[in-house]
Amino acid sequence: MDSKDARQRRPHKGQSSEGNEDSKMSAKERSSQRWVGPFFTALLVSLVALVVGFILMPSPVDPVKYQLPEPPELVGPLAPNNILQHAERLYSGKLDGPESIVVDGDHIYVGTADGWVNDIYKGEIQRLVRFGKGPCGGIENENTCGRPLGMRMDKNGFLIVVDAYYGLFQVNVATGDYVTLFSSSTLVEGKPVKLVNDLDIAPDGKIYFTHTSTRWHRNQFPMIFLEGNTDGRLLVYDPKTEGVSVVMDGLLFANGVQFSKDKSAVLVVETIKARVWKYDIKTGKASVWADNLPGFPDNIRYSKFSGTYWIGIAIVRQKGRSMIDTLAPMPWLRGHFAKVASVNLVLFMNKFFGRTDTTAVALEMNENGDIIRSIQDTTGKVIERISEVESSDGVLYFGSFNLGYLGRLYTKRVPGF
Repeated sequence: MDSKDARQRRPHKGQSSEGNEDSKMSAKERSSQRWVGPFFTALLVSLVALVVGFILMPSPVDPVKYQLPEPPELVGPLAPNNILQHAERLYSGKLDGPESIVVDGDHIYVGTADGWVNDIYKGEIQRLVRFGKGPCGGIENENTCGRPLGMRMDKNGFLIVVDAYYGLFQVNVATGDYVTLFSSSTLVEGKPVKLVNDLDIAPDGKIYFTHTSTRWHRNQFPMIFLEGNTDGRLLVYDPKTEGVSVVMDGLLFANGVQFSKDKSAVLVVETIKARVWKYDIKTGKASVWADNLPGFPDNIRYSKFSGTYWIGIAIVRQKGRSMIDTLAPMPWLRGHFAKVASVNLVLFMNKFFGRTDTTAVALEMNENGDIIRSIQDTTGKVIERISEVESSDGVLYFGSFNLGYLGRLYTKRVPGF
């Protein structure tokens, strides 16, 4: 073949042959493949490193294994009903988390998440006293602002209040002046007192009150059930000596307090174990008064109008649908969950992964600790959660630890109540 023929076969400048196009495409594909592999390798290594790092990260809790009995079926007196849809919301958007309630004539006293004890009189909300200081607003500021929880009126007309962060106080409801009866910065029998929770007053003036943990504050309360440590206690304040001593210990989330009708015993709620204890004052012995409740109980209150006890259920339990029940026997998983847990995250997860056949529940109990009635709102249309039920003549008031209203039910509006 001569040189002329060879030159004729050579492509002209600026033209591409099909073979050259294939070569260029192959080069692009090869260039693309060069970075795809390393990218996914790096991504996989990063994900593995994150998982390993999370697993190796120290947990804030030292989880202990515990077990709960299988939740009771929602049948009989627990059968779902919508009695609470006859209720109404009061002061919606004006009260944040009115957990505990005292009705005294025309006055209603409630403590709220902004740290205030409020006096509601003739429909007007008046701020009475706050034990902490600003900043306030949001659960992250509670440790400085304070959080009033349980409260009772004593025989002398003083309002006795426990603040979750600050302790036990006697309040003059006419002036808002207060006296510190017990500061939570004080050790009791060598142990810290954190998350002071509820109280009741004995005929002799002694004040029985719970503290939920020796390690965790209220704005860390998910850590208590994630850890499972039974360090909650029932304490007693003696006004004669101004001293505080331990009455009961070994409680997993000690909570509501209520004297029995004859004042011979103290009923104490152990929230995470879904039960209530009865402590006999004379003998010093404790026994389980109510066990395996259909939810995690909060406060307990006696109604002099019906001669029964009302218990607010903070979170409903149902078989296969309770996050706490599921995690209880798995301390390793609770330990890892605690690394990311917060109050809002736990409530969110329970709302979407712990759906039950009913939303809000309060239990009416007889003197023997038997459930004789439950009042519910299956959808949360009116009442979404209940921490406490306070009874007045023909009226039930409902408080909650994180909702923005007070509930009220006129029992005469409910057929057969």
